Amino acid sequence: MIPTLSTERLTLRAPELGDHPACAAFYATERSHIVGGPLDEVGAWKILTNDVGHWHLRGYGWWAIDASKDGGDACVGSCGFHLPAGRPDVELGWSLYSGTGRGYATEAARAALDWARRTGHAARWGRIVSHIDRDNTASQRVATRLGAIDTGEPAAHDTACTIWEHAT
Repeated sequence: MIPTLSTERLTLRAPELGDHPACAAFYATERSHIVGGPLDEVGAWKILTNDVGHWHLRGYGWWAIDASKDGGDACVGSCGFHLPAGRPDVELGWSLYSGTGRGYATEAARAALDWARRTGHAARWGRIVSHIDRDNTASQRVATRLGAIDTGEPAAHDTACTIWEHAT
């Protein structure tokens, strides 16, 4: 079961089929290059299904970010945790499809971190990181607002990224 989280302006909810058009539209653009894009519709589908599947395999994963409480779209992006095979640390990530510059990524990521701490996941994981591209100043600002520290370590899977460590 995927929990629903609520903030003042956002609802973090289970990804659903209706989120695919927003996800596919984002991943079709050059803006997505920092998170593995651009991707075709099939590639975007794999991202969406991975977000759902992670919950079933690991007991945590990614939420869809719904900004309709704030007058925004029903799916402005995604945020959550994952641990791909072969990686040592759980990663907190966020991607905004729309609604950039409104603080949605920070608000969603803060809610996700609070959930991980409240449920005991953070204590079990030990280290929570974000892999952020050196050119992605927007995500660096989000990580800084969350209290994360840039370790300067390159991410093993992508040396264009450095590892930002979050307090657990």
